[in-house]
Amino acid sequence: MERTYILFAIFFVFVLSLSFVSSNFVCGIVNNSKESSSSWDNVIIYQEGKPSNFTTCKINPENKFCCDLEELSKSKMRVGDKIFAEVFDKSSGFVAEPVSLVLTGEGYDIFPQMTIQKAIVINSPKERIFINQSSVIINVSLAPDYNNLKYRINSSNYSYEEEICTNCNNFAFPVNLSKGGNEMVLTAYGNREISEKIIFYNLDYLNFNLNVSCNRCKLKGNMFLVPSGENISFYSYFNASHNISEEFLFYSPLDWTAFNTSEAEDFSLTHKILKSDIINKKYFEINYTLQSPPTFFHKKYTFYQGIDNLLAITNVTVFKWRIIPFSKLKVFQGGYFNGTLSQKGSLNEPIIINPREDSIKLVAIFPKVDILKSYSNLQFDLQKSGKTREYTFTIFTSIPQKDIDRIFLIFKVEKGKAMEVNSDNGDIPLEFYEEDTTSTYYSASVHEKGPFTVKIF
Repeated sequence: MERTYILFAIFFVFVLSLSFVSSNFVCGIVNNSKESSSSWDNVIIYQEGKPSNFTTCKINPENKFCCDLEELSKSKMRVGDKIFAEVFDKSSGFVAEPVSLVLTGEGYDIFPQMTIQKAIVINSPKERIFINQSSVIINVSLAPDYNNLKYRINSSNYSYEEEICTNCNNFAFPVNLSKGGNEMVLTAYGNREISEKIIFYNLDYLNFNLNVSCNRCKLKGNMFLVPSGENISFYSYFNASHNISEEFLFYSPLDWTAFNTSEAEDFSLTHKILKSDIINKKYFEINYTLQSPPTFFHKKYTFYQGIDNLLAITNVTVFKWRIIPFSKLKVFQGGYFNGTLSQKGSLNEPIIINPREDSIKLVAIFPKVDILKSYSNLQFDLQKSGKTREYTFTIFTSIPQKDIDRIFLIFKVEKGKAMEVNSDNGDIPLEFYEEDTTSTYYSASVHEKGPFTVKIF
């Protein structure tokens, strides 16, 4: 096993268990919010009356943390000292109200449980791009201990700053929008402060277009007709009245093979998404080459392109023989990430999936870059039982393949039985990881997301 994974294994054995923590540590549990995991958020620890003098530690993927008191003060802590903990994570915008404990000197001490929440929640508007709209009403909710609000707005015409409210939990206020981009920074504060930045656009117009090109491609009404099993060029572009800095989104059906798949993100049961950064442009164009799926009957597909809340729809029908009139519509669906908590991660702080399948104990995705928000889960298919149990699973994630360094897997098999794992690229080597009284655990390192076939016999 590579050194990286040995270290990762040691990390999980130590960090996920509180039984080895000495009396120099204070520990606790931080619950997830309804939408997000607390893993890798920052916890700050401080003495009573000294909130600005603190030390920090991370919440691990099991929602646990342990902070070393020796890093907090050069003087030794005494029995009876009161210690506070709170979640304060500027990168994610999550916080949790302070909790406290009194040091007992009897092993490590445990804080009451905390639950993360966003310091600032923008309830409305959900849209960021508006056409000929000179003002918006912004409705926000604030976390306890962050119930004071101010904002700063910068546009091409003016810069403005204002205190909005004090001692408030919910508040709605109007904001005037200049033409073009309006950058707003909302800051909630109490003993500490945390900010959220958003950009609203007030445009005269924003137009999208998509051209489809190949040797036998044809536009009929509002439908493109394209041959099956061939490379199809999609020329996607927009033009706007003012410069925009956003992500351009292109939603492609799963049945279509994208040649730049390393940049694609899993999105839904029917579509992948390709994103391109737009930096201060009025006009943008991009070319995608996709292979249409093989088909006997006509199949209708829907492509989407756009920015933020504004999406344009293009209908495409794939044919093998034009004389066959029958067609089947591939309806746009969601489903990959329904009920999945968002997670953040980095090369040293993996994104963890806890599978419902008992023979897979851990899936850890190591991103190459810092990821502030992502969604990941597993999909299982082809369950077979008998003397040989067999199933397949695929890893779905909103992290594009190009941003994934590696994926670390831990499998579990009952003692006396064997296991094989393979993918479309062949057998996946399994290495002994550990064992207990009933089971043997194996690990594997992969770069692909599957599908993987597991056989237990």
